[in-house]
This record gives sequence, C-alpha cells and structure tokens, in this order.
Amino acid sequence: MFMRDRRRRDPKIADPQPPIGEALKEGVPAYLETPLRQWIWGIFGDDEENAQRVALDLRLTVPPGRMYSPARFLTEGTSRHQLIDVIDSMLRLSAPAPSDVQPFPSGGRRSYLGIYGPSWRDTSIAALQEMLTLGGSAYRVNEARTGLERRVDETVQRAAGSALSAARTQTTGSAAEHLAKAWQCAYGRDPDPSKAYSEAIKAVESVSQALIEPKNSKATLGTMLKVIGHSPQRFATAISATNGEDIVLVADMMRRLWQGQTSRHGSQNPTRLETQQEAEMAVHLAAILVQWFAAGLVSRTP
Repeated sequence: MFMRDRRRRDPKIADPQPPIGEALKEGVPAYLETPLRQWIWGIFGDDEENAQRVALDLRLTVPPGRMYSPARFLTEGTSRHQLIDVIDSMLRLSAPAPSDVQPFPSGGRRSYLGIYGPSWRDTSIAALQEMLTLGGSAYRVNEARTGLERRVDETVQRAAGSALSAARTQTTGSAAEHLAKAWQCAYGRDPDPSKAYSEAIKAVESVSQALIEPKNSKATLGTMLKVIGHSPQRFATAISATNGEDIVLVADMMRRLWQGQTSRHGSQNPTRLETQQEAEMAVHLAAILVQWFAAGLVSRTP
C-alpha cells in the first residue's frame, strides 16, 4: 500500500515542498490533530500558569470547576482548527525577551517549564517543525522561532533572505526593517495584505532614495519616478539595455509597485484593500528591487 509515486521527504531539509500533485494542507488535517495535541501537552504538562497565559492571549474561556485546568483544556478542549492559534501563541509568548527588556525580579526571563535556551528551542520546536513538514502543513515555524508563518518555496525564501541581508547597510536606510515587516505581514499568521504592500513600498523607497533623490528626505516612489523620467540617462544597471535606456526596467517595476497600491488614497468611492495575492507579488517585487539597489546593480552614470 506504499507504492504511490511520491517524493521522499527529508525533514532535515529546510521546508521541503510537498510531493507533486499534493497541495499544502490548510488548518489542521485529522492526521495531524493527535500529534499536535501531544506536543502541546508535552510542553505544558502541569504548567497551569503558562497555559493560562496562552488561554488569556487567545481570549479562550477555560471551563470553571473543581478540576480547573487551562493546560488540559488547551490540549483536549480546543477545536482542531484552534490548535494552530494555540501553538502560535505558545511560540510567541515563550520567545526570549529582547535585550532591552528588563528581566523578571527573579533575574530570569519567563518561559515554559522554566526552561530557556537550547532545551526548549532546539528540541521541542524542532519536533514541531518536523511534524508540520511531514504532515504537509501550510504552516511552518518562522526563522526566529517566535510564531508560525505560511510556507513558501525554499528558493524564493532564500532569495528574500539574501535581499534582507544586502539591505542591512548604512546607505539603505530602514529598508531591511520594512522588508522584514512586509514578509511577516504577507506570510505570518493572520496575514495583513495592505500592511504588507505598504511596507514593501517603504522598503524600496528606503533603499533607493540615497541614489535617486539623496537631497530629498521626503522622497517617495512617485517623486523618484519623476526624477528618473526627466533624466533616465543619469542611471544605469549592471545589464545594459540595447537601446541605452538601462533604467527603464527598474522604473517600470517601481511604477507597477507604486500604482498597484489600491488603499493609498481615499476618494468618493470605497477604498479597496489589497488582496493577499497582490501583497505577495508586491513583497517579492520589493525584494528584487531592494537586492538590486543594495548590491549596487543600479547606479548613477559617471
């Protein structure tokens, strides 16, 4: 009965894609329910205090009574589709506090079972990631291990990560922060397409302003496109165009991103928020532009 034509999945490979013809599974399919409930119980056990924190975070009412137990309720009393929210909350609330956050009076930072460091992060979360991967879930643990995000093609994700690394320089302003936020809003839990689109635009504005309008601290994609339109010969790209207008491709990409934002301005007609597909395309378009500008592939002519 195991003779179906399917690729072998290696959970050690970062976010492998599902076999051909098999779509990623939204929510929690039946075969993942029990493993995920066991994982939740393995983290909580009798840690009712942290289980109560998760229940409060998700606004879940734990049944009262003599056997009041948030840990058991989160493990056994939640619906199958609530499990994704429970796990996302567990990851977020157990994440190490930023260095600028004051520790608890006891001197440590609160986390599940009193464990901080490799034990929780490297074993329990690794086991969760493997379950989601083998189960073909549409979700995975994000790189920071602070929550769940939607899975995307590994090559695409690496390309976005490369753009993010390239954007962390003094000349790119806050491009890295905006691009990271755009990615989170597009692919994290509870996606916010309009926010993702807006942050994608800000990432491109941040990375290109020093090259196109260095003296305009209030430059936008709109004003920069006007500068390019007036003097396209002042800019070049790593691959020269046969007609000598190197910057046309870059300008067209910037213009598509700029004009495609439907929620930027209000009018007499109802404002239409960006769709998830529009946001995803905007984020990837921004990642390409950020990479090109940050790597010096777009430059001024001598």
